Amino acid sequence: MKHQAPPNLGPLFAPPRDPNVASTDVARLSGQNLAIYRRLQQGPATNKELAGMALKYTSRLSDLRAAGFTIAAKRVGDEGCVVYSLVKEVA
Repeated sequence: MKHQAPPNLGPLFAPPRDPNVASTDVARLSGQNLAIYRRLQQGPATNKELAGMALKYTSRLSDLRAAGFTIAAKRVGDEGCVVYSLVKEVA
């Protein structure tokens, strides 16, 4: 299934990577991708913060990586905290 960008997301559209995503969910998941991207533009974010934006935030990070963004992950401490940061944007 080929996803098309919802008109309100403009050039930052990063479609879900999973080809089995229902077409009715594409706009919602793409909106989560955009929200996470915009948050990472502001600086590093923890897994706890991203989970508050999207329960399956790791899938959204995978979508962004598949769209060409480079996102780094660094484990901090022993409590399961991971800090994500946007390293490279798509040109």
